[in-house]
Amino acid sequence: MTLEVICLICLINLHTIFCEPVSEDRLSYSDAGSHRVMIIDSVRLLDKSRNKTIEALVRYPEGRGPFPVVVFSHGAMANKEAFGLASEHWASHGYLVIHPNHADARSNVKEGVASSTRSLGGFSGALGSAGRIERIKDITSVLDALDQIETQVPELRGKINMDAIAVAGHSFGAYVAQCQGGVKTLVDGQLRNVADPRVKCVIPISAQGESQSYALTAESWTEAHMPALHITGTRDRSAPDRAGGQLGDVSSKVVPFDRSPAGGKYLLIINGANHVSFGGKIGRLRSGVDASSLTKSVSLAFLEVYLKQDAKAKAWLNGNASTAWLGSQAKLERKL
Repeated sequence: MTLEVICLICLINLHTIFCEPVSEDRLSYSDAGSHRVMIIDSVRLLDKSRNKTIEALVRYPEGRGPFPVVVFSHGAMANKEAFGLASEHWASHGYLVIHPNHADARSNVKEGVASSTRSLGGFSGALGSAGRIERIKDITSVLDALDQIETQVPELRGKINMDAIAVAGHSFGAYVAQCQGGVKTLVDGQLRNVADPRVKCVIPISAQGESQSYALTAESWTEAHMPALHITGTRDRSAPDRAGGQLGDVSSKVVPFDRSPAGGKYLLIINGANHVSFGGKIGRLRSGVDASSLTKSVSLAFLEVYLKQDAKAKAWLNGNASTAWLGSQAKLERKL
C-alpha cells in the first residue's frame, strides 16, 4: 500500500469521526456537562403559611439559563448533603438542583429522637403520619420559594425555568417523589392525590410498594400518570410494609412501576445494587458495577427528555442504544 493511499484512508476516517452526525448509540450521559457548577451550602426558605423555614443546599450551573429545576428529597435520617454525585452531574448539564432538609434531617434531629427512629420498622415522630405529609408539603414550600432563591442567589435572577420542574428522592424521599408524581397516599384515612401540579416528572430511587408503614394501598397507583423513572437494585431491601414486619426485597421495589399506568414510565434495576448503592458513598460494587454512575447517567437522560424535550435523549432512552450501553450491568424496562 502506497503512502498516498494510507494518507487518503486516514483523511476519510478523520472526516467520518469529526463530520458525521453523532448517532444515539454514541451519546454518553455519563460525561460531565459543559457548565461550571456553583454551590450554595445553605439558603433559608420561609413558608409563612406553615410558619416554617426550610434550609436547603443549592447547586446551579453558570450560564445564561433558563435552567430546569430538580428538587431532591433525602432519605430518613440523611440530609441535604445526600446524592451530591448525581446533583453535581445534573447541574453540570444545566439544571438547578435544590436539596431541602426535612424535619428528620440528621442535623435537625435531637439524639433521643434519632435513636428511637433508626430501626426500619420504627416510623414514629418525624417519620409518622404527620411527618410524611409535612415532607410532601416541603416540596411545595420550596417551589413557592423559588423567588426567594433568586433573591438569595442573585446569579440566578431571571434564570429559573418555572415550567420545567422534577422531584427526585431516595428511600423516604422516594415516597415523597412518588406522591408528587400522582401516587395517592392515605390522609386522614382517605386516599388522596397530593401532587403539586407544577411538577412535570419524578425520579423515585428505592421506592415503596404497597405499605401500611408508608400509607400506600393497592389503589395508590391508579392515577400515577406523570412520567417517572424508578431506580432499584437486585439486592435492594425495603422497609417492612407494617410495623414489626419482615424486610422486603426487590420484588416490592418494582411494584410502583408495575402498577402505574403506561406513559413515560421507566424501571432501572441495577445488578448487585443495594439500598445505599445509588448515591455515590459506596462506589463500585463487588460485581464491578458502579451503581451511582448508572443512576446519575440514566436519570440525566430521563430529565433531558421530560424537562428539555430533547429528541436525541428520547431516542436513546427508548431505544436499543441505552440497552446496549447498560449491557449486563442493569436492566431498563419501559411502559411508554
